[in-house]
Amino acid sequence: MSFLKSSSRFLGGLLAVALVSLRCAPDVGAQALRVELRDSSTAAPVSGVLVTALDSTGARRADGLSGDGGAVTLRLSVAGTYTITIRRIGVRPRQVPGVVVEAGGTRTLALTVASVQQMLARVQVVARNTCGRAPDGDDRTGALWEQVSLALRAAAITQREGVALPPLRVIERTNELSPTLEERGTAVTRDAQGAGRLVQADDPVSLATLGYVRRDDDGSMSYFAPDEQVLLSDAFLATHCFSTPKRDRNALLAELRFQPIRGRRVADVEGTAYVDVNTGELRQIAYRYVASRQLLPIYAEHAGGDVFLRRLPNGAWIVSKWSIRMPVFGRSIAGGQAIVTGYREAAGLVQDVRRNVPVHQPPER
Repeated sequence: MSFLKSSSRFLGGLLAVALVSLRCAPDVGAQALRVELRDSSTAAPVSGVLVTALDSTGARRADGLSGDGGAVTLRLSVAGTYTITIRRIGVRPRQVPGVVVEAGGTRTLALTVASVQQMLARVQVVARNTCGRAPDGDDRTGALWEQVSLALRAAAITQREGVALPPLRVIERTNELSPTLEERGTAVTRDAQGAGRLVQADDPVSLATLGYVRRDDDGSMSYFAPDEQVLLSDAFLATHCFSTPKRDRNALLAELRFQPIRGRRVADVEGTAYVDVNTGELRQIAYRYVASRQLLPIYAEHAGGDVFLRRLPNGAWIVSKWSIRMPVFGRSIAGGQAIVTGYREAAGLVQDVRRNVPVHQPPER
């Protein structure tokens, strides 16, 4: 009985940010805009608000997340007049046009943001399929994409700017699973505090062109998982369709589904993003590999993975749990046909050191 060697290659952004706070120096301009945000109902400072500066053409010039004090400073490469977009989880976006930032100075802008609303539960369900672009509009598909993209962009900023994270412990395992995903064995491959895993990134254009499953020169297979940069990229949007079901499987989790557009000839991903209907927070992205029977036969139905996300009290977003399942192939004894004899799963879990519980587990009430 012969087996193909499998290897997993995770993309760096979304998965790495759960493990280590990376401090990358932003592009520092000669002028800045400091935005101070307070809740319109309580007047309390609001953390975790995504603030974006758009120039006169609508291009994004700077963005950042408000911290514990409700403030964020945007460094701008050129002076000018900007439109400021305010995006808070569970609240409709707000734009503030005509904000002038003069050369060489720092302008302070005090704004209020609406309190969190149960907006997703109230959005009218309209069946709509959006292909080749980001969903928009007031229907449920557009409303869900707004919340999903906000969480993904916040995760990207958390990584890019090295937002302060609590003490974290990362536990990684390799699990051997049966064809129906029962556990056959497990081994801890990493158990460390304050250190991230080595990850290999691939850019969105390469994934759209070459696919998410590839055969290496030595005959092994490499599996790539989508991260926040991929899911937000023009390449991913151009090659996928987005839709919402008529009825969600869980009344508390709204579903935004994505799948490759017709005619894709490389191994791709389809899946579902799950959003909390009461808070608007992105909870999980589940995906599976599709569209390439030469590399991944249709009977490898469980090949794929999951990414669980959590928003921390200071507004930072991290990945709290993840997995990627790779099929192991063999031959049936009777007819010698290729079959899936099991799955090899690379999985990780992030623990809050102070509470000694998984980050994705909510605090006791």
